[in-house]
Amino acid sequence: MGEQYRWLIVVDYNRRDPRPGAGSCIFLHIWKSPDKGTAGCTAMPEEDLLTILRWLQNEKNPLLVQLPRAEYEKVWTNWGLPSPELLEKF
Repeated sequence: MGEQYRWLIVVDYNRRDPRPGAGSCIFLHIWKSPDKGTAGCTAMPEEDLLTILRWLQNEKNPLLVQLPRAEYEKVWTNWGLPSPELLEKF
């Protein structure tokens, strides 16, 4: 399967009753290098992924939100997201 999948997080998107054309099989995984893209996943250094894995708590129903920081800072209150200061920990 490849070294980049040694650790991964499965994003629970379009898995139950999948809709064709809506995307699926989205993972957070280790990147090959910072200049290599993915086919829809989010890739990062192994240590960053391990930090997220240690932090995640499935029973709290985590939600993946990916936005440029400036956009996050505009919407975090209305969307009920954690304060942007929390992002400094990552």
